[in-house]
Amino acid sequence: MAKPSVVLGWLLGADLRDPELLAAYETARGRLLAFLQETLPEFSWSIVADERRVYQPHGALDPVDLLELGVAEKLHRHWDYVLVLVPNELIPRHSPSALGVPSSALEAAVVSSSRLGSGEELVERLVALALHLLGHLWGLEHAPSGPMRPVDDATELRLEPWPPQQLQQVRLQLAEAAAARLEEERARWGVLAFYWRTFFKDPRGILEAIWGYAPWLMPVYLGRLTAAAAVSVVYFLITADAWTLGAHLSWRAVWLLAALSIVAASSFIFSGQDIGRLGREHAWREQLARSRIVLLGTLGLGMASLWLALLLLSLLGAWILPRPLLESWMGLAPTAGHLLRYAIFTATIGVLGAALGGNLEEEGEIKAELFCDEET
Repeated sequence: MAKPSVVLGWLLGADLRDPELLAAYETARGRLLAFLQETLPEFSWSIVADERRVYQPHGALDPVDLLELGVAEKLHRHWDYVLVLVPNELIPRHSPSALGVPSSALEAAVVSSSRLGSGEELVERLVALALHLLGHLWGLEHAPSGPMRPVDDATELRLEPWPPQQLQQVRLQLAEAAAARLEEERARWGVLAFYWRTFFKDPRGILEAIWGYAPWLMPVYLGRLTAAAAVSVVYFLITADAWTLGAHLSWRAVWLLAALSIVAASSFIFSGQDIGRLGREHAWREQLARSRIVLLGTLGLGMASLWLALLLLSLLGAWILPRPLLESWMGLAPTAGHLLRYAIFTATIGVLGAALGGNLEEEGEIKAELFCDEET
């Protein structure tokens, strides 16, 4: 019986001409392949070397651009995962520096060799870093030992075996990746059916990928989006007509509007920031559908978290405002139910305002929050 096949792309993303460094990359590729074959012999491993010499081999690069480059090649070459290697520094957003950036949503990672030394030291550290990043793509968390040890400095990188529990988790993830893709089952699919099947083929993995992005922190990092939402809420708190409308809406109406606002805001930012552009030339690809589900799910949960924060802000505002003023605005003596309905309505308007503010964010900022698991 043939072993399940796992194909990993080893993509050079810079116009590198240094023969010593190129030789180190090639040696590291061979050593990584040998490690995977020895550790996970139940799979048939391939690490395919390729190059897209898009960037100069000096100066700092944005990992988001490199991830998009890697995904395009991964889809085109039919790889399961891809590592994009560059000799450049990576531009960090939340850390002082970054050796690598994994994206479980895209099943791709960026590897920088700029701080890994030279010679044999470079090779070992490069293999160790590649395994750490692959572990994130396979859904692993940090651990006290093994390839998933937290990395604070390049000197801490060393090749270690997987702990048994993590190794079993890797086996399960790879068995899913090596299974036949949906596009291989049949050529024609309906849109909803294809995405539905993609989700239920690996619901746990998709939900874990979404949860791993901590989308509830998204409003903290996206200042323009959050500012637009907060301004909308404050404006509606001091507008008499808004109080009149919000307090008189039915429960069914306010909850329906809240749900629609989260869906609409997520979809608006997803399309407005051109996140769905990834792999647009590929019609039916399970990998692409999975990435889109994870990205849209992360964005949706982020908007839901923002909505909840705005709800609390609205309730606080309703509690602070004088009751006689609210009675004159609302035309009735407000009860707790009236105030809660109004707060839900206001939070809904705030989320819609966030959608407009989200498209004022730099495209790279939102993509970085959605794409990148961490800055290793």
